[in-house]
Amino acid sequence: MAWVAEPCMASLAGGGFIAVSDPDGNVDVFDGNSAMPNSVPSEPGQGIEMIFAPDYSDGLTTGIGPGSVAVPGILGAVYEAWRKHGSIEWEALFDDAIRVARAGIAFPRTSAYYVTATWNEIWAGFDRARELFAPGGTLLRQEQPLVQAELAETLEMIARQGPDIFYSGAIAEEVTETLQKEGGFLTVSDLSNYEVQIREPIVAEAFGWVIQSNPPPAVGGAVLTHILALLAETDLSDPVARLSAIVEAERAAAGYRSERYVDPGDVAGALKEALDRLQQAGESGSTTHASAAGSDGYVCSLTESSGYCSGVIVGGVLMNNTLGEEELNPLGLHRLPPGSRCHSNMAPTVASGEGRIVGIGSPGAGRICGAIAQALVRLAVDGDSLADAVAAPRAHLDSRRGQERLCYEPGLPGEELGYATRPYDELHMFFGGVQVASVDDNGNVDAAHDPRRSGASALV
Repeated sequence: MAWVAEPCMASLAGGGFIAVSDPDGNVDVFDGNSAMPNSVPSEPGQGIEMIFAPDYSDGLTTGIGPGSVAVPGILGAVYEAWRKHGSIEWEALFDDAIRVARAGIAFPRTSAYYVTATWNEIWAGFDRARELFAPGGTLLRQEQPLVQAELAETLEMIARQGPDIFYSGAIAEEVTETLQKEGGFLTVSDLSNYEVQIREPIVAEAFGWVIQSNPPPAVGGAVLTHILALLAETDLSDPVARLSAIVEAERAAAGYRSERYVDPGDVAGALKEALDRLQQAGESGSTTHASAAGSDGYVCSLTESSGYCSGVIVGGVLMNNTLGEEELNPLGLHRLPPGSRCHSNMAPTVASGEGRIVGIGSPGAGRICGAIAQALVRLAVDGDSLADAVAAPRAHLDSRRGQERLCYEPGLPGEELGYATRPYDELHMFFGGVQVASVDDNGNVDAAHDPRRSGASALV
């Protein structure tokens, strides 16, 4: 449903990770992250246009166009997770999404904001984007009907024929033909050779809870684990000391990431070095997320992203721009080893403590790990309810453009820490959108969504 209800945030042509905890407590992480094609561009940067959108958040710099499209893996990950843990027919997964795509959905607030803020820089230059988001020549506004008939047809094909039609069949041919015609280099072979990896989670202990998150080569779980390790032995009872500890932990983990998590193949070793040093010292990127829990003991945490989108739309599917995101390509545009996974901040997580299991995660690019860590502190240290934990004010140390600036929401003593500050007047999507669901030892379930983003939670 996210592929329909959250355009620009989630897409069939995006990447992502799914953490599934079964009733016995075993956790699988299905790695469907976007990958560098095996095909080699004629030159680094082929088919990528760098843009700056000043009206989005505090300004967005990224690369768009057909050359920014990485090999997408989220559909494959959903399929593999369903094959191992699913209990209903594959086609049934798509019924509601197809119906809503065809009938139309009220354009969500978050998506409407993003499209409006990036219209001239990303979307206005692509015919199909104009047809989708500005039918009749007028840009859609929040709550106006967004009708996605082409996407409905694509979803129907995948529901009937399975993911192979996307990775090696008619949809794959249409995608690659369109991209190559417009200057990209992705091939059907790149799509058909993609393999979902099932990995063991990275495991940490903090505040008496067991945290299982996204393992390397992704960096999200590594950064989250690093933050939690720095916080675990800290006195968090004083509001100023707590905020200072959170900011310094974010600062240290982000700095270590910039220095050591460059080549995806080096992430695991670099993380082990960091955690080993902490133990010796006595110290313990546009995305969407959904969490679910069942009374049978299953918990699922799914984070996915199409980046900021390339602007290219094929069969109603918005193509990702993962190869154009500088943060996810620290070796340089198109410099990742062919076939390797791209960097990722995504950190779908399963946390266990106090007689319950919690699926938790967030969108928010470089703010993902800080958002999850702050929500976990509220759950594990303060004993907050799910709803209170995700709605509590958050902070983030923004070091973009070579300057450190403490961004924080109302209710936090950000002005007392000595940083240059950027206070926000209200809760804001800049600080992520934590979605959480839980089941306790008695089979009771609960769920909550972040008021910072369009979304909802329900018990069914």
